[in-house]
Amino acid sequence: MTQAIEDRSYGIDEASYQSENIAEYPGAKFTIVKTTEGLDYQNPKARAQIASAKNEGVPVGGYHYAHFSGNVNQAIQEGNFAVQVAKNVGIPLGSLYAADWETGRGNVTNCNKEDNTNAILAFMDVVAKAGYKPFLYSGKELLENNIDTKRITDKYGDCLWVAYYKVEGRQDTADFNWFPTMDHVAIWQFADNWKGMGIDGNIAVKKLTFNTEEPKATTEPIKTSTQEKSWTDVQGMTWHAEDGTFITGGAINLRWGASTESMLITTLPTGSVVKYNAWARDSAGRVWLQQPRGSNHYGYLVGRVGNDAWGTFK
Repeated sequence: MTQAIEDRSYGIDEASYQSENIAEYPGAKFTIVKTTEGLDYQNPKARAQIASAKNEGVPVGGYHYAHFSGNVNQAIQEGNFAVQVAKNVGIPLGSLYAADWETGRGNVTNCNKEDNTNAILAFMDVVAKAGYKPFLYSGKELLENNIDTKRITDKYGDCLWVAYYKVEGRQDTADFNWFPTMDHVAIWQFADNWKGMGIDGNIAVKKLTFNTEEPKATTEPIKTSTQEKSWTDVQGMTWHAEDGTFITGGAINLRWGASTESMLITTLPTGSVVKYNAWARDSAGRVWLQQPRGSNHYGYLVGRVGNDAWGTFK
């Protein structure tokens, strides 16, 4: 059985930072749940988020956060891991399942365009073979400059899920006078804080179909972890997973990247409480903290320079 979602319908995507109860996101006509990342991470809330959507009659798809960069062999490994978990947690066969390929933790995007595209297609081929409808999620700039999207859409049609925000911060509706300006876009992620609910806002650009067929769980063993221990980003900084709280001892800039050249989100006043999930030290001796901001978005701030802490760690 299939569920059709008309174009211009609003939806969400969910990761471990979101609630397990889809009723907390009124107006969502579909949801895409993060199931996996890399070669061993599983979203601990995925099964509950998927079950909640099904109970409310909300169509559900899934996505995997890629670490394979431009490596075909790793893309195939990640694809096999992703579809095993997708079946186990209940993503319906025949529904969309996306490769989330973006600049961030563990995924290098500055390889040559051909290698990037080969790896993405290798992952999507595994997804298709498993009985899912392959999609590709990424930002507009990466899709236009780092990926041969024509090769992907020639094979898989209207399969692009594009992140492109008119403004940062709260947006309630999508402005179709501004975007999409690309071919083969099926879903547009237009906001990182839809209606102030702290969740990404998506809208169907084309009619979408979701299946409701329950998959048979795999019996193969699956490697799991609740969080990666360490990884190296595209700047060569090594990040270490650590859940903690930092209270600013003065005004500190919060940025979209771990660099003093990165775009400013805001300046946090003295006494701001920041929950962070990882840290890294740059070549200048600054210790950067990574702040989860929902659905694979992060803020970054300096918590220490050398041995001089800029606040209190808890």
